[in-house]
Amino acid sequence: MILKFEKAIRKNQELRVKYPDDPTKFMESEADLDEEIKHLLTLTEVPDLYPQIVQLGAVDLIVSLLSHENTDITIDAIELLNELTDEDVVAEHEEGAIKIFIDALLEHQLLELLVQNLSRLDEEEPADKQGVFNTLGIIENLTSFDPAISERIVRDTNLLQWMLNRIRVKVFDSNKQYCSELLAILLQNSRVNRLKLGELGGVDVLLQVLNSYKRKDPKDADETEMMENYFDALCLVLEEPEIKQKFLEGEGVELMLIMMKEKMMSRMRSIKVLDHALSTPMGLRNCERFVEIFGLKTLFAAFMQHIMGIIISLLKNLPPDSEARMRLINKFIEDNYEKVDRLLEIRESYEAKVENVNKEIEEEKETLDGDDSEMEELYLRRRLDGGLFTLQLVDLTIAWICFEDSAIKEHVSILLNRTGRSLSNVKTILEDYFKNMGDVDQIEAENRGSSENVKESMEIDNELPVATKTDDDTLKERSLKEKRIVEMLIGSL
Repeated sequence: MILKFEKAIRKNQELRVKYPDDPTKFMESEADLDEEIKHLLTLTEVPDLYPQIVQLGAVDLIVSLLSHENTDITIDAIELLNELTDEDVVAEHEEGAIKIFIDALLEHQLLELLVQNLSRLDEEEPADKQGVFNTLGIIENLTSFDPAISERIVRDTNLLQWMLNRIRVKVFDSNKQYCSELLAILLQNSRVNRLKLGELGGVDVLLQVLNSYKRKDPKDADETEMMENYFDALCLVLEEPEIKQKFLEGEGVELMLIMMKEKMMSRMRSIKVLDHALSTPMGLRNCERFVEIFGLKTLFAAFMQHIMGIIISLLKNLPPDSEARMRLINKFIEDNYEKVDRLLEIRESYEAKVENVNKEIEEEKETLDGDDSEMEELYLRRRLDGGLFTLQLVDLTIAWICFEDSAIKEHVSILLNRTGRSLSNVKTILEDYFKNMGDVDQIEAENRGSSENVKESMEIDNELPVATKTDDDTLKERSLKEKRIVEMLIGSL
């Protein structure tokens, strides 16, 4: 099969060289080549033989067709490669054999040739459009097999730029949707790729394409999936401190706030994006901008558990005694503590959910024989998913606003007493939360009981990371500061 394939390629090349201006002389040889390419599709049934395919030099032959003068042949080769690397085929067979094949493809500049071909294909033509779809499929297959390939793709090709241009095309189709999906894949777990997207103006592009959904919903399930991919991509890049500034400059805070006001599908997604944009000390400028454009009014109008992360980011990042922070605290005081009342209602609801989960777990424990310590991590996950995580955020917010204002603390105590609860219940939840925050290598553990107050911790939290520190060091210090704050809030109750 491989020999016939090789002969078909050589014959076609010879005729093209001999009769470059007379297609009738080599048309038949290209039909034969097309047939031989399709015969190779049967190789997907025997992936264990992929190493032999490499030894016979077939990889070089297949990849060479990506540069064929006839785009129909190129499209056939792309389809073949998409099938040979299909995730389902790869998952069911020996990983070592697949790796040999993929490594050989990469050595023969597969990535570069695939991306170069995108400019040759005219998506107005159905065959070319399918060729683009299959090209994206190959990229997804490769990254699925080895996620590390995603950084190589972005580094060695201009695929990221091509995709950013492609998603800006207004007409929705399957290729645009696939680009949105692949974009989110390339940004997963890769700081390098996220920063590259920022360099290419990708944050502005994502905001532009999302702008279409601020006052209208996607037309169908496929377009909804595409919109969600854009939101996911934006959340991923906002994990990087450098991107938060680009988000601010691109008026991302303003766009997300507009979406929050509208009762469209994008509303809850926009809250998630803001949660990422305002978090960590690098989110300070976004926090301040959020308050400046009267975001608090919209935020508290939608007061519910989903926006707890945003409130906590505001509490952590807004400087002590600043006007923005005073405006935030005043939101809890205005209208006779209406927002505090709502906060306690949410707490009561999630406390009941957690109690139900705890009851189920205790009943299960009674049926287990022997030591159930190995199940504790699973039980914790169930509690968190069952409402404990939200309850912890609510109680963290309660503790913080009580620390900020004694009148709020008194009001909270009264409301809790009416339901047979007290601030000690809030304290218990936060102590459990503190216990599970992690050790952070016991950095400065002896200082955790010091007299440093919460406002001092917040001032430290607002400092920008020192450029010479590693990401791990910054993360550890940030985690330690988080623990200090929680510990001080617990002590204030």
